[in-house]
Amino acid sequence: MQTLEDSELRYRRLFEAAQDGILILNAETGMIEDVNPYLIKMLGYSREEFVEKKLWEVGAFRDIEASKEAFEALQANEYIRYEDLPLKAKDGSLVQVEFVSNVYMAGSQKIIQCNIRDITDRKQAEERIRQLNVDLERRVAERTMELVYANQVKDEFLANMSHELRTPLSGILGFSESLMAGVYGELVSRQDYAVQMIRSSGEHLLELINDILDISRIEAGKFDFRLEEVEVNQICHASLAFIRQLANKKSIMVEYTISEDAIMIFADPRRLKQVLINLLNNAVKFTPAKGRVILDVQASAEESLMRFSIQDTGIGIAPEDLPKLFHPFVQLDGGLSRQYEGTGLGLALVKKMVELHDGRVEVRSEPGRGSRFTVVLPWSAGMQALNDRDLVESSVEPYAVAPLVPLRIRGKILLAEDHETNVLVTRDYLENRGYQVFIAHSGREVLSKVEEFTPDIILMDIQMPDLNGIDTTRRLRTDPRFATLPIIALTAFAMLGDRERCLEAGMNEYVSKPFKLKELERMMERFLNLSD
Repeated sequence: MQTLEDSELRYRRLFEAAQDGILILNAETGMIEDVNPYLIKMLGYSREEFVEKKLWEVGAFRDIEASKEAFEALQANEYIRYEDLPLKAKDGSLVQVEFVSNVYMAGSQKIIQCNIRDITDRKQAEERIRQLNVDLERRVAERTMELVYANQVKDEFLANMSHELRTPLSGILGFSESLMAGVYGELVSRQDYAVQMIRSSGEHLLELINDILDISRIEAGKFDFRLEEVEVNQICHASLAFIRQLANKKSIMVEYTISEDAIMIFADPRRLKQVLINLLNNAVKFTPAKGRVILDVQASAEESLMRFSIQDTGIGIAPEDLPKLFHPFVQLDGGLSRQYEGTGLGLALVKKMVELHDGRVEVRSEPGRGSRFTVVLPWSAGMQALNDRDLVESSVEPYAVAPLVPLRIRGKILLAEDHETNVLVTRDYLENRGYQVFIAHSGREVLSKVEEFTPDIILMDIQMPDLNGIDTTRRLRTDPRFATLPIIALTAFAMLGDRERCLEAGMNEYVSKPFKLKELERMMERFLNLSD
């Protein structure tokens, strides 16, 4: 008997001290037999308002019918759980609870014990989290729209700046090429040297413009990148030829070694060459006169890697400066008294282009003793040289002095261009080469001129007053007379997608300004089936 009393006492203490509400029901009648203090505190009813009342007579359990249905469910199931049940407190407020019922026998009497946990704070917290998520999603959506707009503005700015810079640069490079080709007569030695310096400076400026565009394209995920089988020795020789003149000027010895199995690699040839030229150019630039630069290429079948190492005996890099090397627009020699020119874009481009190849760049350097940059690229020992591949040797094509008076008309050219400098340089060169050149300064003038005479080729600028080159081409292609007329786009727009936009409009080819007049002429000869 004492044991039973002790057990009941322990249960009573637990019942009274429980941090969840507990309600005891008679399973037969639905009468509330007991409630603990926590439930009384939770809902605000007195003990008397609970005890000796039927479940549905307490205002906390909504309406009578719903409470009776709930009681019937409690009678029929030994265990019921409601994860989110609203109860009404005496002051009218709603209390969200987790409701769990268990049926057991107390002697001969069947009892239902209901454990009721207040989850109002939890639900409010969940609602706050939900609202925060909604606000966060809204902010993310707004920020995404801002970024999309910012990228669009940046792309438009870069495209416009590219156009504005390339247009006058096209005139500079075009006239210098025409002068070197003898279009305006033969140059004396000093004049020829000056024109070469003008052209060299213009080409350097073009490289800087292209570097800025390349950085923006890579960051925007719009970079033109095509992997193919590449002959390693060919790429290396072409890259070395690019820096040979500067190295000779500084009396720098340039050495080149390559392992026997480093024959082919799967890469983007243009970008790989760009990487090597950049690193070689830096090596020569930062190496004092009479120093040494080494390009070493090694293939490792065990590691499935190929390493392109460029080592110099230059000024070297301090350890604390190494982490800064590959950040865009950051130069280690960046003060007002800078000794070495550059934009700080080259190594950033190298890193990004190498990573596009799934490779990496390693650097070892010691101040005063030189640096070693190693480009590590994936490579398979199974890559074999193609037997029929022609080796392309880098060479500088000499400029021949063209005759001042052409012997015959090679073709009628309609040049659509509104920039007078570009009109002069292109017209003078082509007329000197034997073409009859007609000028149109706008898209509408093009449509008018093709009615007067049928040109053999149209050289179409894209940005023109009244009617742009894209819309002009589309109108021409709707006329059966001009459906197959060769149209070459000559444009200072050089952003990704501009070429595709021109071709989609019906143009046959796309040339980005500034262009080499000789290369333009070769393209025209292909369409006109001409040869010298």
